[in-house]
Amino acid sequence: ARGGRVATARCDAARYEPRGNLCRRGTRKAGPVRAGIAPNAIGVGCVGFRTCIGGHQTNAKARGRTRRDQVGVAMNAAGQGAAAGDPYEVLGVAPGSDTEAVSRAYKARLASATSDEDKQVIEAAHTSILMSSLTARMKGGSGSITKDIRYADRPPMFRWRPRVHICEQKDVLINGAIWAFAIYWANKSTYSPWQPLMLAFLVFFVRMNYKLMPLMPRPSTDDRTEIRAADTKRLGRAFGVVGGLFGMMTVIVASLPSMLMSLGLPVPLWLMGSLYEYSVGVAGLLGAMVGASFLK
Repeated sequence: ARGGRVATARCDAARYEPRGNLCRRGTRKAGPVRAGIAPNAIGVGCVGFRTCIGGHQTNAKARGRTRRDQVGVAMNAAGQGAAAGDPYEVLGVAPGSDTEAVSRAYKARLASATSDEDKQVIEAAHTSILMSSLTARMKGGSGSITKDIRYADRPPMFRWRPRVHICEQKDVLINGAIWAFAIYWANKSTYSPWQPLMLAFLVFFVRMNYKLMPLMPRPSTDDRTEIRAADTKRLGRAFGVVGGLFGMMTVIVASLPSMLMSLGLPVPLWLMGSLYEYSVGVAGLLGAMVGASFLK
C-alpha cells in the first residue's frame, strides 16, 4: 500500500503471474508483505489479490446488511403479532387516537381476555400502535412527542398524584348540572346547607368510580381476593381525587377571612355570617365537580 492506495500490476492471464512493481516474471521475490501478498510467493497474481480484497468488501457489505436487518427486526418485532389484522380493530379504537384512549382500550380488552392467545394478540396490537405512533412523532421532531411516550421507561415520581383526564362533553355538562342543582337546593333549604352538598358529593364520588372503571379494570381471574383488592384500589383512588379537591377548596375558602383581616383588607359579605358556611360548602363541592370532570 502506497499513500493509502493499493499498487497493483497487470497479470499474465496464461500463468496468472504478476508483472511490474510487485515481483518479476517467473521468479521469486522475498521481501515484506505488500498489499496482502505473502513473501516468497511464486505466481501469486492479481486475480487472487483482487479476490481477497473483493472478499473483504463483500464480507463488510454482508455485515452491514446483517446489522440493518437486525435493526429492522428489532423495530418491527412489536408488530409481528398483529400482522394478521389491524391493531386498531383488535383494540377497538380509531386510527389516530391518543395514548389515553389506546391505553383505556388496551386495559379493557386485556381484562376481558380469556385465553393466553387472546392476551398475546392484544399485547402485540398495543405494542404495534405505540411503536407506529412513536415513529410518526419522531419524524415530526422530538418536540411533538408526548411525555407518556418520551418518558415511558421512567417510573413517575408520585404515582398517586391526580392526572388530567377530561370526560366527554355530556358528562362534564351532567356534573355541572348536578353542582348547580345542589347549590340551589342548599340555598333554598331551611336546614343545614351541608345536607344537599354532601349528597351531591356522594354522587360525584360514584360517578368518579365509574369513570375509573375502564382505566382500572378488574383482573381477569376468579380469585375474589384480587378482585376485592382491585375494587378497593379504584374506590380509594376515586375518593382521593374527589375528596382531596373537596377538602382543599374548603380549607382555602375557610381561611380567606383570617387572611384578609391580617392583610388589612375588607372581608366580602359572602364570607360573613350565615353565608360563610354556605360559601365554604359550595367551594368544596366545586372542587369535587372539577375532579370528577377533568382528573383521574
